[in-house]
Amino acid sequence: MSRAQATILTNICLIEDLETQSVVMQYRSPENNRWSGYAFPGGHVENGEA
Repeated sequence: MSRAQATILTNICLIEDLETQSVVMQYRSPENNRWSGYAFPGGHVENGEA
């Protein structure tokens, strides 16, 4: 029996302005996305991407 499992690699990015003490956030509207709300910008690693 194999214990291998497919994995999806994801990442997030935190952009901070120390001078204004602000961070960049992304808003995903419920009309256009499966999940909605505020989150840090992120993404996934494409096949063959380092």
